[in-house]
Amino acid sequence: MKKIILAFTIGLITLNKIMAQELPKAGVILAANTKNVKIYTVVAPPEMFSNTTHVIELPHELVLVDGQFFAPYAQQVKALTDSLKKPITRFYISHDHPDHYIGFGDAFPDVPVYALQETKDGIEKEGQQTLEQRQKQFGPIIAKSLNMPSHVQQTGEEIIDGVKFIFEKSLNNEAAVSLIIKLPEVKAYIAQDVVYNKTHLFISGNSDGWRSALRKIENEKKYTLILPGHGVPATRSVLSDDLKYLDFVDQALASSKTKEEYKAKLLAAYPQYGGAHLIDIYLAYYLKKDWGK
Repeated sequence: MKKIILAFTIGLITLNKIMAQELPKAGVILAANTKNVKIYTVVAPPEMFSNTTHVIELPHELVLVDGQFFAPYAQQVKALTDSLKKPITRFYISHDHPDHYIGFGDAFPDVPVYALQETKDGIEKEGQQTLEQRQKQFGPIIAKSLNMPSHVQQTGEEIIDGVKFIFEKSLNNEAAVSLIIKLPEVKAYIAQDVVYNKTHLFISGNSDGWRSALRKIENEKKYTLILPGHGVPATRSVLSDDLKYLDFVDQALASSKTKEEYKAKLLAAYPQYGGAHLIDIYLAYYLKKDWGK
């Protein structure tokens, strides 16, 4: 999702429910479970775009990846981390789209936040303004404050609490710059918005870079657990699913004369996918095409 998420309440959830904070609950999935590493994935409901937060439990500490859009889901993450009774030593932000960072400031005001330099710069530049815009738009389900990135994450390998982490930078996929985190011990590839699982991909333009990022993961066959930024933990089959989706998008764009026709084709081809309102947002504000020509 892009840096500005515009109104999507119509057909998503009623204003009364929003103001009363009666949101559907997020799901919690134990995605990996070994002696040294457990990974819990907290997934917002499909109608709320299926944003994920990954809680990595190490022998003596917790590492978190991404912080939700709506504050109540970050509070659900906090309830989980409190139950594990270990300190949070790092909170990673994968990229600077607000659905991955504006939700957790109230729930986790003091944890150290790590991000790539580009992501840190983007949040410092636009984060507070974006938070204030969303507060006006959605009211109390938006966090009152941000916890800004304070540490720049470098690429390369690190040992954290005895476990190897591999950090990489991915360019020009769903976002301009994304942090990739790999945990070889549990064969986990934390791809975030490079991968969507059973959720409509957010298309804002040429997707060649996105295809390249997906094919890169395909070539790293030792990673069998793929953790997406939207949707539940996945097997490697999600990679070909997303590539086929991008191919279908190209076909639908080429053959559709109106935005309505294009959206109808996507919904017909992928009736089980969540996040249909993502299509409305990117068609209205991000994807440029001369319809009807």
